[in-house]
Amino acid sequence: MRPGLPLLRQELSIDAGPRLADGQPSWTLHDPVRNQFFQLDWPSFEMLSRWGLQDPQAVIDAINRDTALQLDGGAMERLLAFLRDQQLLQPGRGAAVAFAAMRERQRGNWQQWLLHNYLFFRVPLLRPDRWLTWLAPQLAFLFSPAFRWLTVAAGVAGVAGAYREWERFSATLMDTLSWHGALLYGCAVTFAKVCHELGHALTAKRHGCRVPTMGLAFLVMWPVAYTDTNEVWKLARRGQRLAVAGAGIATELMIACWATLAWAWLPEGGPKQVAFLLSTTTWIATVAINASPFMRFDGYFLLSDYLGLPNLHSRAFALARWDLRERLFALGEPAPEAFPPRRRTGLVLFAWAVWIYRLVLFLGIAALVYHFFIKAVGILLFMVEIGWFVALPLWRELQAWGRRWTALRHSRRAWRSGALLALAALAF
Repeated sequence: MRPGLPLLRQELSIDAGPRLADGQPSWTLHDPVRNQFFQLDWPSFEMLSRWGLQDPQAVIDAINRDTALQLDGGAMERLLAFLRDQQLLQPGRGAAVAFAAMRERQRGNWQQWLLHNYLFFRVPLLRPDRWLTWLAPQLAFLFSPAFRWLTVAAGVAGVAGAYREWERFSATLMDTLSWHGALLYGCAVTFAKVCHELGHALTAKRHGCRVPTMGLAFLVMWPVAYTDTNEVWKLARRGQRLAVAGAGIATELMIACWATLAWAWLPEGGPKQVAFLLSTTTWIATVAINASPFMRFDGYFLLSDYLGLPNLHSRAFALARWDLRERLFALGEPAPEAFPPRRRTGLVLFAWAVWIYRLVLFLGIAALVYHFFIKAVGILLFMVEIGWFVALPLWRELQAWGRRWTALRHSRRAWRSGALLALAALAF
């Protein structure tokens, strides 16, 4: 171990967080310069709270003496590596060169920049925090229990009305399947998504969080509205985080309830058609897209916060890859994380469901890209889609198998799995 500890950046702050899935307390480290948040477990917090001792071994000895934890030098080395990688330490001599090299690695070459910005980029449009501070009290009635139950009643009455007149409702749906109807649906979706993001922003503001930006994110050139609600990581209660994460879905469901009731009650005409468009788009978009945990939309963050598992996708993927290797090769490697058997099985199944869902989705996007672009460009973008989302993950997994080649050669199950794979290839 090094004789002394490097200095932490002075502007960092630590706040109490919710309990983790295993019951241990957590804390949230805030980097205000980049507005990024990092979740700390109990050992990390104890080491940072004794950072002033300036001696790694003294920190470890104090923790082992004063708490129920029993740490070794490896815990300190891992924490130092994390702080260094996330640039949370005060820069020392020669740090400018190291930061420049890190920046160049992150930036990559122009091909990597173009690929990344084709797949995903953000365009901030608003800095809404000031007018949200004024607007939140004006719309406080939307968060009252009375309005919530009134909305539920409106939704029940509206669905009952649509069920009684289902033939007319379905006929109206078929009549809107045209280019003119598509334009009207686009306007309805835009309105619903603006309200969706306002729901996130207003709920975050009610809980004392700052909302620095709102704008558009482009996912494979498809525009998606976004709201920067990173400050919810400051909230210590999981219920408050769930409220902010679910506010967009709740807002769209509220619109759907009142719009469905309006369609059932209004006479024929323009307002009735507007109510129909809002009711159908919000019901379908909320259930099919926003509530899905398979992409990083609201459903994902709700599930992640509910389970107390930040970075749910990456952790489930790592567990599923380990499970696959053990089933194919029986290498006896330890799991990347320890979970109870039922939760481990659930996370593995969840990872496979996400992979299958994304495979189907990205193949569909690739096909659309091919058909809606110039054919030569479409073929290139199709190859990018398949290469990035399908071929690259498979290649990385094959590389992981290659690094275990010595163990694979001595595994009887690996030879049996290889034979079955060869038979399947011959069958195809």
